[in-house]
Amino acid sequence: MTHRLALALAALALAAPFACSDAEPTGHGDAHAETFERGPHGGRWLADGDFALELTLFEAGVAPEFRAFVYEDGEPREPGDVSLEMTLQRLGGRAEEIAFAPSGNHLRSEREVAEPHSFEVEVVAREGNREHRFAYAAYENRVTLSPEQIESAGIEVAAAGPATIHERVALNGRIAQNEDALAHVMPRFAGVVRSVHKRLGDPVAKGDLLAIIESNESLHPYELRARQGGSVVEKSVAPGEFVSNERELFTIADLSNVWVDLDVYRPDFGRVRVGQPARIDAGDGSPAADTTLSYLSPVGSVNTQTLLARAVLPNPDGSWRPGLFVTARVEVAAVEAPVAVREEAVQRLRDRDVVFLAEDGVFEAQPVVLGLRDGLHVEVVSGLAPGQHYAAAGSFVLKAEAGKSGAGHDH
Repeated sequence: MTHRLALALAALALAAPFACSDAEPTGHGDAHAETFERGPHGGRWLADGDFALELTLFEAGVAPEFRAFVYEDGEPREPGDVSLEMTLQRLGGRAEEIAFAPSGNHLRSEREVAEPHSFEVEVVAREGNREHRFAYAAYENRVTLSPEQIESAGIEVAAAGPATIHERVALNGRIAQNEDALAHVMPRFAGVVRSVHKRLGDPVAKGDLLAIIESNESLHPYELRARQGGSVVEKSVAPGEFVSNERELFTIADLSNVWVDLDVYRPDFGRVRVGQPARIDAGDGSPAADTTLSYLSPVGSVNTQTLLARAVLPNPDGSWRPGLFVTARVEVAAVEAPVAVREEAVQRLRDRDVVFLAEDGVFEAQPVVLGLRDGLHVEVVSGLAPGQHYAAAGSFVLKAEAGKSGAGHDH
């Protein structure tokens, strides 16, 4: 358990426990008791004088549906003699009307009962000239918090809505010297090296003296100077050596910008393009850097079966050092999602992805089907409508509270 979660749960424990109940029904809509009478099929027993319904939520091998068994004086009755209507009031004021039809020895709801199975229920049964009304509440994974608890737990509420999901691929690579900014320094005339003035790694400015060489033709010394500024990355000369005019003595690299060479594997060949944004991460805790791909090799590597993608990265402080490995996240697509939530809002509860709906201090786990994600937002394919309020931050606290109850519905 993280320190933040422990503090949040400790704060919640100071107040009344959350509400997550399956309340006992009465003709007056009492939704506060936590127990209810069960019938022969294990369902909820709803009685009005000598008339009774046993109502169960059935989902064994079928889409979730309500089934109602009818009784008179405790004895089963023909379901076709009774008309049944139900209204489900969900969190956020969403109402659902459900009709029933006879099916064998019971009445069956004519539509699937969507998750979550958490609602306030009103039932109207009519037989002959008699009408029976029942009301109860069945809550599942519902958490009720005071404003103080919400603030203490760091819970933030936001509205679901459209967002741009940036689809990215992860690539591995390395920092390399910018070969367009390399200077290979060779002597003009063969001769003997009299002195060397720069060492490996030394910074140099354009025109700096690198070495003095005595010409083998004139026997007069001449100066070897830097043609550009940068750093000495290679040195192959020592005093007293004889050097020819075809020998490279110094390599000077301008490291104010570097190359990022990335390996693109076959599954991503068709997705990676020049001009795409890329975020480069050294993996050492230092800030990542943003750039764009400037080159994609037209030929592949025989050994690795990859393509080379390259980006140029500014390096004013020299923190990007050639030869070191990096990772990159390259944006290959930007998708407009009609409904999206913040990534941290999504929790895994009892093998399902859920988002906690929010209304006036009441939070409820809503199963969702997710689509694309980019680390900031995640697309909600189904389960959430635009404008619905949800816990955008602190939802891990709600998950911990909901998980304590093991609450379910009356199947």
